Amino acid sequence: MERRSVLIIESIPQYQDPSEGAMLSEVLEMASTDYFELHTVSNKSDLLDMLEDRAFMRRFKIVHMSGHGDEEKPNFLLPRGSINASEFPVNCFRNKTVCMSACTLGKGRFVAPFMERTDARFVIGPRRSPYFIDATLFFLTFYYWTNRRRLGIQASFNRAVRSGVRGDWWLWVP
Repeated sequence: MERRSVLIIESIPQYQDPSEGAMLSEVLEMASTDYFELHTVSNKSDLLDMLEDRAFMRRFKIVHMSGHGDEEKPNFLLPRGSINASEFPVNCFRNKTVCMSACTLGKGRFVAPFMERTDARFVIGPRRSPYFIDATLFFLTFYYWTNRRRLGIQASFNRAVRSGVRGDWWLWVP
C-alpha cells in the first residue's frame, strides 16, 4: 500500500506557543506509522526556498500550512511578512493536497488563484476563523482517516466535517 507523507509547514510566531503544526506533528508521530515532517518558516524567502526544492517536495503527498490568514488582502501570514497566492512557485503543489490551516484562507478569493498557480489537486481550508483547538481536532481527524484508515481525500474530509468539530471547513476540487 502506498505511503502518504505529510509535510507540516509551521509559520506561527514562536511567542504564540503552542502551535498547531507542532501539536499535530507530535500527536501524529505518536499515533501513526506514516511519515509526518515538521518544518518551521519565518519569512517568505525560507518558504519559497523550501517549495522550490522539487526533490524535497516530491517526498510529500499532503502539505499542511499552519499559520494565520489575512482576510482583507488575502495573504498567508508569516512571522516576518506574508505571501499572496500569486507569489507561490508555479506548479509547486502539482497533484498534492494542500491543507491551509489559516483563518479565512479557505475562501475563493485566495484558493482560486492559489490552485491555478500551484496546480494543487485539492485545497482544504477554513472560510472563517476557527479556534486553535478546533483546527487541530479537525486536521487530526482528517489525517486519521487519510493515513490510518487509508480513505481518499474527499471521504476523509467528509468524515472530519461530520466529526462534530466546529468550524466552516471547505474542500476545493478543481
